[in-house]
Amino acid sequence: MPKISALLSVVFLSLLFKLGDGIRCYVCRSDELPDCGDPFNPGRVPSSECDNFFTQQTFTCFKATQYAAGQYVTVRGCAPFTTDVFPGNMQKGMVGSYWKGTNVMSLCDFANCNSAVSNKVTWMGVLVLTLAVFKLY
Repeated sequence: MPKISALLSVVFLSLLFKLGDGIRCYVCRSDELPDCGDPFNPGRVPSSECDNFFTQQTFTCFKATQYAAGQYVTVRGCAPFTTDVFPGNMQKGMVGSYWKGTNVMSLCDFANCNSAVSNKVTWMGVLVLTLAVFKLY
């Protein structure tokens, strides 16, 4: 009985501790793995803890799609921003999609969020829209 209670105590305490503060992202390229493109097949694409790649935490994943060599290529992975260069709140503030013609880069901030296009509204987008509306009137 003491072994069972000790085991239950260890299990309970392990549930209280968060093992890592990094984010988990899908990591792939559609020119190497067709399931990485759109439509996306998450069952056949690897997902990785981003803090395994950096000495500092990163809080964002990315998905970039670009037209190259006659086809669209999609790349998904951990954003290369660390807390040394970009504080966590700044990384979270950069969440959104950035377009240049038909090419797009999207940043997101929750586990495996780079699986699809995000329609999440950012505070910066709301601020810009609000200022534009007030300027019209």
